[in-house]
Amino acid sequence: MKKATALLAVCLATVFVFTGCVPVDPGEQKDQFEVVRSAVDTFLTDAAAAVKAETTFDLLNDGDDTNDPYVLSVRSAEHYALGHVPGAENVPWREVANEGALDSVPTDQPITVYCYTGHTGGAATLVMGAMGYDATNMKYGMTAWTRDEDIRVFAPYDEETGSDFPTVTDPTEATETFELPELNVTTSQEDAEIIRAAGEAYLSAGTAPTITAEALFDILNDGDDTNDPFVISVRSPEAYALGHIEGAINIPWKQIVKTENLEKIPADQDIVVYCFTGHSGALATTALNMLGYNATNMKFGMVAWTKDNDIRATSAFDDAVDSHDYPTEP
Repeated sequence: MKKATALLAVCLATVFVFTGCVPVDPGEQKDQFEVVRSAVDTFLTDAAAAVKAETTFDLLNDGDDTNDPYVLSVRSAEHYALGHVPGAENVPWREVANEGALDSVPTDQPITVYCYTGHTGGAATLVMGAMGYDATNMKYGMTAWTRDEDIRVFAPYDEETGSDFPTVTDPTEATETFELPELNVTTSQEDAEIIRAAGEAYLSAGTAPTITAEALFDILNDGDDTNDPFVISVRSPEAYALGHIEGAINIPWKQIVKTENLEKIPADQDIVVYCFTGHSGALATTALNMLGYNATNMKFGMVAWTKDNDIRATSAFDDAVDSHDYPTEP
């Protein structure tokens, strides 16, 4: 009997070793929050908010194939079929973290990601960047590449319909300290799988990636403080000082996942993030959501909130200047 028990133990140990099913001591469990936070922080440190459509076009058409980016459309398959950047592959933005979705995407080549107006492209870019891809979002998405409204599907920012809501210059200091969320998205102990699973958990949840400036203004001014979101300006301190939404704290987007900054953000309250035109806001918003926060990006950023060009600190989308009529293929 003792021999049989010993033999069984040896067999089980052998199975565990060769299948990778070695039980993990609870004390050795990976801190999934820190794994994801560190990966996102590493990406944001060197990330660009966006790359211009003309830069992408020039690289693809300069006669030098060695500097071509890999182009990825993260629009829906239906909208990809209407017209896309020549040579672009397609993985819808909510699927980029699905297991195997990026198997054909190179890890040793710059990747230009594009969507409709730049917002969901930013979300996909952040997730891919955290996963180790050299990804950059194309500014203004397909609205910058083509003027064909049928291919664009969604309209770019229109100055005629923009808002002109009030701003303040007095800073709002973050005086409270909050506990960091706990993250448990997989049973895996592999960093790469933890990061992928965190991206998939957010992207597949179906939550809205953006909120309009009008909707945010209405919530903040409906007389009910209980539904107010926690607002974060991820613009530079200099731009924040020019004017910001009343009550918004300031954490520049590249620093959004520093531990000392995350401790300023409540994990149990809705969060609205805004930037200049929506691009760096999309990166910061997605970073927070991968870590377990409930964040939404304000669509088109500060240019949608105010018409004051000094406060905007950047120009709004101008169809005559920022869009092109580059070729597409079905």
